[in-house]
Amino acid sequence: MEWLMNWNENYSLTILFFGLAVCFFGVIIYLFLNYKRLLDKVKNKVELESELLNKNMQIENFSKELANQIEYEIAQRLKSDYAYDYLFENSSNAIILTQDEDLKIIKRNHAAFDLFGKEILNHNILELFSDKAHKKFVFEKIAQLKQSKLRQNFRLNLCISDSVIPVIISIYLMGFAQKITIYFAFVDISDIAKLEEELQNKQIALMQKNKEEAMGKMIGNIAHQWKQPLNSLYLLCQNLKEMNQLGELNKENLENYIQIMAKQIHFMSNTMDTFREFYNPSKNKEWFEVYSTIKEMLDLFYGLVDKRIHIKMRPCKVKKQLKIYSSKNELQQVMIVCLDNAIEAIKARLKNEVIKEGKICIECAMEQNIAGAKFCVIRVQDNGGGIHTEIANKVFEAFFTTKENGSGMGLAMAQMILDKMGGRILFVNEKEGVEFKIELPMQTEVGIKTSKEN
Repeated sequence: MEWLMNWNENYSLTILFFGLAVCFFGVIIYLFLNYKRLLDKVKNKVELESELLNKNMQIENFSKELANQIEYEIAQRLKSDYAYDYLFENSSNAIILTQDEDLKIIKRNHAAFDLFGKEILNHNILELFSDKAHKKFVFEKIAQLKQSKLRQNFRLNLCISDSVIPVIISIYLMGFAQKITIYFAFVDISDIAKLEEELQNKQIALMQKNKEEAMGKMIGNIAHQWKQPLNSLYLLCQNLKEMNQLGELNKENLENYIQIMAKQIHFMSNTMDTFREFYNPSKNKEWFEVYSTIKEMLDLFYGLVDKRIHIKMRPCKVKKQLKIYSSKNELQQVMIVCLDNAIEAIKARLKNEVIKEGKICIECAMEQNIAGAKFCVIRVQDNGGGIHTEIANKVFEAFFTTKENGSGMGLAMAQMILDKMGGRILFVNEKEGVEFKIELPMQTEVGIKTSKEN
């Protein structure tokens, strides 16, 4: 019995210790879990604070970069505005800004004030042009600018006070003070215009020199052509005197002699008229036959050429239809240049005994291009040896010459005349010499009338 009681007592103690052990372990586990949870919270808090710190640092760095960028852009803008204002105010060209809507001037530089000689702010840009035609022209250019949004450049003569100033005006759209404005730039080209005038005067002087040389040739031809008619007139006068002395002069013989003398005088008068027409040419355009015009020029200028040089003009089947509307005298000038060059080249070969005789052949024809347009084509062929390939690209340049006393304006002047006539000149080397080809557009009378009406 005592044993049983001891066992029960031991069993109770065991259960008590076991319960205490379980409670102890439960407390330890609870404390461990709470500690771990606390550690996690602390860790999360630390990570969050670290993340916030990193973000704050990133924001601070970004703010610094943004501040630096803004500071840089402001500095660049100030620098750009300073450069713009400096260039605008110190430009040698007159610059004007106007409003897009009413064309009122809102800004101008010192050069613009100097050009127009007065204050032009708040004025309409068109008021600067005194000529009505100029106002209309500038207004049309502004309209074209607004429609196309492309820069417009044009040349104009500004009438300011009592002086005329040639300028090139450039206009385009630009932004200014958060508005669309029109930018006007006036470039004074008085020096260029003066040089152009001097060059034109030189060209006129050279053309006059060539004309005087041609006139000398023509006077020699006139003297040659007048020699025979004058001899005939002298003989006719002698015959009339003898017939009168012998009593053989009757009314019929007198009338016959008068008709013969009249024909001779008419021939001489026509020669002088042609001479006067060439020396004082008319710049007015007219319809004329190309073949007959060249033939007339050959009779006047090239009747007395070196006996060893033969100038031949081939027959033209369409010479009546081969008409152009242009200046007859200018075409003759071009032909004289081509023939004189051919003759000089042939004379050089004759002198060096390279050839025994010179040949120049002229041909007129009507040709048609791919588009169906008709052209009058004149070919001048010679056996003068051709043009060297080294200078082939320079023969039409002004003042370029291979002659000792040449002016270098012959072919350049011919090309300039043909450009004005709407034609062109080119050449090709052949076996014995060179062929110059002149192309002139052929127009119908209807087309000429229409262009005049327009």
